[in-house]
Amino acid sequence: MHLRFLSLIAATLVVTACNDATGPDDDGALARLAGRDFDQIDRFGLPAIATVFIPTAKKDGYNTAAPAGDRAAYTGDVVAVLTAFGHPAPATLAGALLPDIQPFNTQLTTGFLNGRRPVDDVITAELGLIFGQNAALNDDHVDANDRSFLTTFPYLAAPHQ
Repeated sequence: MHLRFLSLIAATLVVTACNDATGPDDDGALARLAGRDFDQIDRFGLPAIATVFIPTAKKDGYNTAAPAGDRAAYTGDVVAVLTAFGHPAPATLAGALLPDIQPFNTQLTTGFLNGRRPVDDVITAELGLIFGQNAALNDDHVDANDRSFLTTFPYLAAPHQ
């Protein structure tokens, strides 16, 4: 029973966090849980989006903003970086990367950009989107875990000591 209750709470938090319209309310509080206010100070929908595409001067605003405003606020920044990298269709890719959320369609069985499985090499996948067939740039060359995934939840191996 206790495990079922915790699972329900976790599922509720995940569903709430997945709404791309989620953002600070009028008093700046992102969420209220057990009588406490929580403020958003960072976000990480798709790995490396903020790191690669958002200028340093805009990172704090980006991290505290709701993803619903990403296209209006950050498309120009993403397109500028992709153009500098020589991407052939920067506006199209910017449209796929923004808003910076982790989309998930239960009707599809593919991984990244449709959700994220533990086995997905998301950095290499993103580099491939950006640099295409340029073998020197499209892979981070981290090709395997040093520990196997578990066959049951939480699936991730214990960290190194």
